Amino acid sequence: MFDLTGKVALVVGGAGYLMLPACKGLAEHGAAVVVADVADDKVQQAVAEIQAAVPGARVTGAVLNACDEAAVRRVVDDAVNRYGGLHITVCATYRSVGKYVEEITVEEFAAAVSGNLVDALVLSRESARVMGPGGSIVLISSMYGQVAPDPRVYIPPMKPNPIEYGVAKAGIIQMAKYLSAYWGAKGIRVNAVSPGPFPHPQTQQEDPAFITRLAAKTTLGRIGRQDEIAGAVLYLASDDASYVTGETIAVNGGWTAW
Repeated sequence: MFDLTGKVALVVGGAGYLMLPACKGLAEHGAAVVVADVADDKVQQAVAEIQAAVPGARVTGAVLNACDEAAVRRVVDDAVNRYGGLHITVCATYRSVGKYVEEITVEEFAAAVSGNLVDALVLSRESARVMGPGGSIVLISSMYGQVAPDPRVYIPPMKPNPIEYGVAKAGIIQMAKYLSAYWGAKGIRVNAVSPGPFPHPQTQQEDPAFITRLAAKTTLGRIGRQDEIAGAVLYLASDDASYVTGETIAVNGGWTAW
């Protein structure tokens, strides 16, 4: 299962904490992988890690600002020219200001929400342009696109997860539904993955009390491990999910179950 032999995958935000294992998984299952992200050093490090973990992997890196439509088009076309097509696209970009509701300016809110949604739209549209039947687009949302952050988890001076992030991630879920209907006749599937609590290792080390509060909000009683998003991405990318479109898979340890 999850055989991706002959497939080409573009992962935008692929050098990030959660998407690097997904990139490795795509390569392990036979896909050629283009890892795109905003910082060249992180892209190169991610490519090196994938090559070390998957000997013989076909993997390249690309520095990309996903709001730049012309740049996105170049990266998509380069993937097609280099590997002969594009079959899988994963969009894991995000933008956030990180202020309280009372502090964030209208301009900051608009720019953050717009940036998140524009990234996903531009990347999806450019990918669909070159995809044929069987193409799969996976948009990364969040548990905070489905539910609000519990203020009791974020004890001051820690700020709660910001409003612009949750609003934009809710929009990602709707975008997956809309585009799945829009491109369904072309045989292109569009889905979303909604991660739960996956705090970065630095946060885990610096604030164990916060990690305990996060874990208590899940039915499994723990936070997510770095590699636990990869399976959902691989499933949606593969032909094993050929009849799944317009859906959001929550990978959150039961965060939204109660």
